[in-house]
Amino acid sequence: MKKILKHLALICSASLMFGSTAFATSYGIGVTGTLAIIDASGSETEGTEADTSDKSASVDNRAAYGSLFIESTLSNGITFGFSHNPFAADVSDSVHERTETSESANDEGTTGSVTRKADAEVKNYNQLYMEVPYKGTYFKVGFAQIDVDTLENALTNGGTYGNATLDGFAIGIGAKEEFGNDSYMKISLEYVDFEDLSLSSSTTNSINADLDITELNFAIGKKF
Repeated sequence: MKKILKHLALICSASLMFGSTAFATSYGIGVTGTLAIIDASGSETEGTEADTSDKSASVDNRAAYGSLFIESTLSNGITFGFSHNPFAADVSDSVHERTETSESANDEGTTGSVTRKADAEVKNYNQLYMEVPYKGTYFKVGFAQIDVDTLENALTNGGTYGNATLDGFAIGIGAKEEFGNDSYMKISLEYVDFEDLSLSSSTTNSINADLDITELNFAIGKKF
């Protein structure tokens, strides 16, 4: 979260270039519904074995979720906001598995074959953002954080990877329309590029993965 706060400070400073008045003229709270495409690709490297098998994969999933936001709008139309998504979503639309021959002589703790399963989910998706109006639309930039939980099955000889928190950068374009008594709605298309995920297991294996999210957002807010 410290990285996001530093980036928000930079955004606030940059906003002064768009107007001389930097006082909020309105505040808003609301909810956002999102249709998202989650894309991930990665590879696993054996730490102790001479294993040349291909352990690279690319996965994706379609997800729908909601988030809450609070924001303030300056007199020059620039909006600063924070959104929080309390829900979790799977990175892949299926659990990935492979079956391997296991030998007790190799200290694997069992004989015959073993099935290794792996999956991951993302949750606690937060974003700090700035929206800059331009001719009836707005451009959006933001900094995001998300938690990644690995969900592999643990075998006798199999290490676990644990979890991680990733920082990301968001860009988007949208439109905003007011209606009723101090209400407004927004629609936007956004892309969020997260930093690479790098984890090491308790058996010295390692994984490196890239995570991206493309979102179509529909938001309804109330000004006060």
